[in-house]
Amino acid sequence: MEELKNIAPELSKLKRENAFGTPKSYFDDFPARMQMKLEAEKTVIDKKEFKIISLLKPALGLAASFAIIFMLVYIPVKKFMPQEQIIQTTASNDYSDQFQTILEELDESSFFSLLESDETEEEFSDDDLIAYVSTNFSAYEIFEYTEE
Repeated sequence: MEELKNIAPELSKLKRENAFGTPKSYFDDFPARMQMKLEAEKTVIDKKEFKIISLLKPALGLAASFAIIFMLVYIPVKKFMPQEQIIQTTASNDYSDQFQTILEELDESSFFSLLESDETEEEFSDDDLIAYVSTNFSAYEIFEYTEE
């Protein structure tokens, strides 16, 4: 106690009493009040009905938001961009696009026959083969072929 007086003299002058308490006669009718609250909550839960709309509301909101976003993008593009320009942008004549389509249509046997033929002057490196296999086959397909 002496140490408290030395450290904080103002604090040591305060009375020591419990600042927290309950109102008088609070616990006299507590069980009755608790029972009333429990019954009120029970009737609220019983009144809730199971409705299919409450289940579909999130999905309907998501569908409506996708529809709004689609309309906000699709209508201005269709209205302000001429049809010829859309065709030109979708069907480009770029060399890299043509090369990519040729590679996509190439099957395994054709690829291996190109590798084995002596007509080509270029030789494929291991990196080229790895790049081809990794772009055209999934990891599962590669695993499946190595198991056979």
